[in-house]
Amino acid sequence: MLWSDSLWTTLLILTVIIALLYVYLSSVNNYWKRLGVPCVKSELLFGSARRALFARESLPTCIQRIYQELGDVPFGGFYLMMTPCLMVKDVGLINKILVSDFAHFTDRFSPLSTKMEPLAKHLFCLGGDLWREMRLYMSSAFSDSSCRRDFCLVKLCCDRLQKSVHAAFQGRHSRDLALRDLLASFTTDVIGMCAFGIECGAIDDPNSQFRRIGSMIVPNTKKKASSALLVLTLPRIGSFFGVKFFSTTVREFFDRIVMETIDYRKKNNIHREDLVQLMLELKDGGIISGKNGEAIEVTDNLVVSQMMMAFTMGFEMTSSAMSFCLHELSLNPAMQTLARKEVDAVLARHGGEVTYEAIQEMTYLDMLIAETLRLYPMQMYMMRQCTKTYQVPGSDLVLQKGTMVYLPVLSLQRDPRFYPDPLRFDPQRFANCKGDNVDVPYWPFGEGPRACLGQKFALMVVKAGLVALLSRFEFRPCLRSSGRPADFEPHSLLARPAGGLWVRVSLRPWLPLQ
Repeated sequence: MLWSDSLWTTLLILTVIIALLYVYLSSVNNYWKRLGVPCVKSELLFGSARRALFARESLPTCIQRIYQELGDVPFGGFYLMMTPCLMVKDVGLINKILVSDFAHFTDRFSPLSTKMEPLAKHLFCLGGDLWREMRLYMSSAFSDSSCRRDFCLVKLCCDRLQKSVHAAFQGRHSRDLALRDLLASFTTDVIGMCAFGIECGAIDDPNSQFRRIGSMIVPNTKKKASSALLVLTLPRIGSFFGVKFFSTTVREFFDRIVMETIDYRKKNNIHREDLVQLMLELKDGGIISGKNGEAIEVTDNLVVSQMMMAFTMGFEMTSSAMSFCLHELSLNPAMQTLARKEVDAVLARHGGEVTYEAIQEMTYLDMLIAETLRLYPMQMYMMRQCTKTYQVPGSDLVLQKGTMVYLPVLSLQRDPRFYPDPLRFDPQRFANCKGDNVDVPYWPFGEGPRACLGQKFALMVVKAGLVALLSRFEFRPCLRSSGRPADFEPHSLLARPAGGLWVRVSLRPWLPLQ
């Protein structure tokens, strides 16, 4: 009898707990309904993210699905598990969030996200005063003068890239190559030389240490994608399970390589105008003066984080942009011919030399790159956290501090309302402008104070690499080529091309100038 009473008491307590949990979850899932905001269907506990959490779809795919389910509304609600999030679809409102009303949306992530992941203390994830001071300090590393200075190193890597492709032919006229692997090796060498002052040797040896580590940084498997999603969007849950965004191998590699490079330069009194030198001076300074005069300590971890993110963005995003562009040109011979004619004509005016000034004159190449970044944006979505109460213009909605806002870049840049026949690759869309129409969605490098600092450097590398290849080689589809538009790697957080993007590369015939 005593056992029976104890069992009933236990069952009663469990029933009450389950009932209270259900009431709480139901209340959370009614957050947007109470505010009168249209919302997609949501599941208890998982919200709209169950498939992403269990790696059945990537987060960018999840965002695209929510965009379509919301329909024709300026903004709407959804849930990442128990976290209410707002998706903004109105271009004017997005521009306000990114630029004019930026003071209400200064951060990308919850501060807890960077606390849970030591190497997340980089410019992309940082918020508050530390972000402001670090951005101001690092901006000099990506100025016009820095790009001009670094161009000679980029040109050296371009020469090696040409020789590598020639060597791959092995005496034959053509060869099928995976653009993704080839160009990731190229951009790894570029960022290694320009930012670290280190010869990575990735072009000559695709299995070099930097190349192997680079391929491990961004999660690209189901398990790693699920872990990354927990760390970035649900840091408390990620912390509870002890999940980290970066593997131990990646953390230890960058800890070692960055600190060894800094120590070597200090001991040997070596001074180079690059990012390592900037970090060395920052580290020697010891503190950063915050907005209100408070001292912000410059730790080794802070320095390593900046270098790791510069390396990741430097090789990952530029190689992907080049890969997608060449993939599209391989399927559009007429466009490829126009690009080669422009390259030939401009180089002829510059004595056959690829120079910084020469690539600035290649306007058709600018159009090709702009259309590539429209169809394949490197940031498929942007995240902003509301950092102080915000009245959404033209509505009764008031966003509370801490609300996560998602800006669906890929979906908007492929929306037929703004770009007719949006899946068609058409560089003529940018013949009379360069995405400067604020009424049309185009944010290849973000916008406003949190726009990508390395935009000029990235475009320089992409253009120089394309010129190096188009001036010597032709690109055509092969049996392993992808269709179009090309797919993104399903479980990567960045716009990484799926399947490697195979093309047939051959020595180009002589092309007369016209």
